[in-house]
Amino acid sequence: MRIADVAIVAIFSSLVVGSDFALTPFVNFKLMDVVVFLVAFAFGFRQGAMVAVLSETIWSVVSPWGPAGLIAPFLIVGELLFAVAGWAAARVWADKKESISPHAVFIGATLAICAFIWDFETNAATALIAGWPGLNLGELISYELQGFVFPVPLAHEIADFALGTLLAPASLLLMSKVRRNS
Repeated sequence: MRIADVAIVAIFSSLVVGSDFALTPFVNFKLMDVVVFLVAFAFGFRQGAMVAVLSETIWSVVSPWGPAGLIAPFLIVGELLFAVAGWAAARVWADKKESISPHAVFIGATLAICAFIWDFETNAATALIAGWPGLNLGELISYELQGFVFPVPLAHEIADFALGTLLAPASLLLMSKVRRNS
């Protein structure tokens, strides 16, 4: 591993954890998902995955709400989805990295879909760990769809859409300029 890779992971993981603490009052509004996506898009899957694993591991231990406990591995694996999405998006738009703004809504939608899958996966894991008897796939889907009534999961998806649409294009432009100059 190169020193530059270590620096990328350290800088962006610090940004994620620090911003998570700063944004604690805003439930499900975090920069982690978009930062992991951006790192994987700009620097590759390996770096994005390392930021995802390191950031989610740290947050799972030192969160102001307490340690994540048995759900932590599911949170970490779920966060890797954003690294895969960023890496895949970079492949799709490889020749358009300099003019990513027209794709802002698609980036936001990709992050919102990833957030939905992350919420679904972690809720399923929570049900499994809690041993909720008789919980079936239909009940789990029903719980997920209640996000339209109970807005906590929906807030996660809307926040990721907003950050992906508004923050990601400018960030990717800056990251590509930094990368070119280094």
